[in-house]
Amino acid sequence: MKKIVISALLASVFAFAQAQDNPSITGTWKLHASVAGNESDSVCAFTQKDSDLTGTCDGGMGPVKITGKIDGKKITWSFSTEMNGSTLTVKYDGTLDAGKITGTLNVDPYSVTGDFTATFSPDATLPAPPPVQARDANSPMAGKWKVHMSIAGNENQSVCNFTQTGADLAGQCGGGMGGTKITGKVDGKKVTWSSTMQYQGTDLTMKYEGTLDAGKVTGTLTIDPMGVSGDFTATAE
Repeated sequence: MKKIVISALLASVFAFAQAQDNPSITGTWKLHASVAGNESDSVCAFTQKDSDLTGTCDGGMGPVKITGKIDGKKITWSFSTEMNGSTLTVKYDGTLDAGKITGTLNVDPYSVTGDFTATFSPDATLPAPPPVQARDANSPMAGKWKVHMSIAGNENQSVCNFTQTGADLAGQCGGGMGGTKITGKVDGKKVTWSSTMQYQGTDLTMKYEGTLDAGKVTGTLTIDPMGVSGDFTATAE
């Protein structure tokens, strides 16, 4: 009987130690990232099953699905999103310690890197989406727009949330990383805007120039300093 009790006790201790070495990260996490000088915050809801990780992350522009792996305290996950006409894959590689995951992230295909910290926060709520300005005769570009782009034979989609004050246009376009800020002008039916992001240490500026007609903006876009050009259509939602 004594041997049985000791065996059971040792099994319990071993199971506890194994659980400590392979903790579950199922739950809600607040994630802060710093990429190319840009700070962003998002909330991730993770589900762990054995060594597999699934879930969603939301930076305020809508949730993206993630998949990943857990190996002891090493945690990796990734997701893909549309931003500025390109499909980006964001890869996270971190280490879990005392309720935090810290590590690095890489944005492919641009090879942009950054750092992140994820903190377990069971009461965290998803970030509120950016406010949507009502569209009217004085601000015809306000609100949400779906943008379809064709660049060098590649088709891409993005969602933009514009605010218009007089002739000035502002807002953001993008997906699960929180989006990139845009600035622009509205001159009658002529609409222009631009955004800047980094690629391998170089600032790339995407410039849009189009004509507004019946809830659509059609025109051309260029990527400086690469000199790449394409066409786009933005449709009001």
